[in-house]
Amino acid sequence: MEIVDFFLGSALNAVDAKGRVSLPSDFRSIIDRRARAAAAAGNTLDEKTISLGEHEAHPCLQAFDATYTSILFKQLQRRVEGMDGVDAMMALDDAQADAFGAMSPVSFDAGGRMVLSPLLRAIAGITDLAFFVGAGQTFQIWNPQRYLETQSDKKRNCRNLEFLLAERGGKA
Repeated sequence: MEIVDFFLGSALNAVDAKGRVSLPSDFRSIIDRRARAAAAAGNTLDEKTISLGEHEAHPCLQAFDATYTSILFKQLQRRVEGMDGVDAMMALDDAQADAFGAMSPVSFDAGGRMVLSPLLRAIAGITDLAFFVGAGQTFQIWNPQRYLETQSDKKRNCRNLEFLLAERGGKA
């Protein structure tokens, strides 16, 4: 299934002591539209669950809905096909274990409330605020201060985050 709805924009949401945070409504709308498109194509997806885990390259969490899972698998296949001198099946198995084994299914309710486990919060350094960043087919969840420190070359998103932090009356 080709994805035609993308995660756009950013949001800054509070995280409580138990790790509860709200998935931005724009992101929930994308997940819902993708699930409806999949249903129309004959595929039933859980529209209230996302996959969430450590990002492969950045100090944040990566998240996606079920429609992206097959795309990720195909990307892993292509990555392995480009390797020379390796057992393709073993390399694909290892790549899948690394990518999918690092993800956890996380459910959210109708209001978008979900719980970030202590492990997920520790991986991303998330405490009282979570910065959600649309990344097209997926989205990321950041500790706001970590985003500003490590992604300073992303001027537009840094300005957005600084504005959102100022609206809350503080810094990350």
